[in-house]
Amino acid sequence: MSTDAIAAVIATLAELDTNVSDAERIDRLTALERVKSAAAAAQARFTDAFNRSELPRLVEGGADARDAQRSVCAQVGLARKDSPHKGGRHVGLAATLVHEMPGVLRALQRGETSEWRATVIARETAHLSPEHRAQIDAGIADQLAGWGDARTERETRAWAQRLDPDGAADRARKAATDRRVSIRPAPDCMVYLTSLLPVKDGVAVYGELHRQAMSAAGDPDEHRSRGQVMADTLVSRVLTPNPGEPQEPGVELHLVMTDRALADADTEPARLVGYGPLPAPIARDLVRADAKTQVWVRRVYTDPTTGDLITTDARRRDFPHVARMFLTARDQTCRTPFCGAPIRHADHALAVAKGGVTDLRNGNGRCAACNLTKDLAGWSTQVQGDGAIVTTTPTGHRYTGRPPQPPRSRAWQRIRSIAEDVTTPAAAPLTALERRLAVLLDLQWPGAG
Repeated sequence: MSTDAIAAVIATLAELDTNVSDAERIDRLTALERVKSAAAAAQARFTDAFNRSELPRLVEGGADARDAQRSVCAQVGLARKDSPHKGGRHVGLAATLVHEMPGVLRALQRGETSEWRATVIARETAHLSPEHRAQIDAGIADQLAGWGDARTERETRAWAQRLDPDGAADRARKAATDRRVSIRPAPDCMVYLTSLLPVKDGVAVYGELHRQAMSAAGDPDEHRSRGQVMADTLVSRVLTPNPGEPQEPGVELHLVMTDRALADADTEPARLVGYGPLPAPIARDLVRADAKTQVWVRRVYTDPTTGDLITTDARRRDFPHVARMFLTARDQTCRTPFCGAPIRHADHALAVAKGGVTDLRNGNGRCAACNLTKDLAGWSTQVQGDGAIVTTTPTGHRYTGRPPQPPRSRAWQRIRSIAEDVTTPAAAPLTALERRLAVLLDLQWPGAG
């Protein structure tokens, strides 16, 4: 099938008639799930073929082997609208399925398993030799049609431990070095705080929190649920200072909100860097100072026409900390399209060596991997007039990335909506702030006053 033929299939799927019997709807759901799996199998084959073609070409052109692999993974990630990290996972999965586990690949092609289950199999066998992987492939490929996600993981792990018991034991002993704590956003202004701990420590921590909750349950004045008591106990234990330490923990949050939202005159959501949007009342609670809390406010200015963040109070561009704070507040996450990783480097979008200027408009926030990748052979970046960054890959494909829109006051949004149709008079008299915005935007329309 050509690319045009694949596009025609996509168009046909978009026009499928849902006005059929319920039995037919279930049959089509099943068939479409098989289509997804077959497409994933085809993607694996094309990914591996691209990797085997592009990698030696880059190396022959003088690229370091690691840089060449990084370039390949980033290109695959962009093509699949994923981050470079996920692009690397796609490349690794493709190589495993095509060269070491063809039985699993055939099951995926037939629609008998999913891409995620194939990924689980590759992950659980990554440490094994090709011979052991071949044994597992032969042993499980014909059974995958009846396995769910959990069964696939359990059976594959059992096979791996059966074939390499000493290696499994060594990996379990070394796993403690990977212990860590991570955080990610949750709905409704909450976060998931996750600990990866050795099993004995994790069970002990949970058991102590559970014991505290059970003890509180006997208190007639206790109205919290067991989960709430456990969460509150965890926070209390972690944030209680040790002897000699400050009584109040230091916390730094970067919150971007409009001045009107700060003054309780607007409902535009704020944006917490590293988290996302927050309701205006919650944001005001975060910045409401008390006797024990210091709140620092830095003004950040937006372009009156586009509303994009353009500069800050700082007048010295060579102050790296302020510049980094501004770029992090503006870009939120890595500027590479589809990446979404935390910003680690404040960088020139167009390198100085290629004619770029040291200006915040040419600055962008990048993760470490993307910052290294964009300077590899065949890659280029260009800053457009509207601030968008266009990334061109070695194959000539172009991807455009823009920072998220900052919070905008209701007054600004009203002015822009009126300006988009100059024949429509304002529905209500303009406020003083709206009149000033109109002057800044150099707009005229009937009834503008």
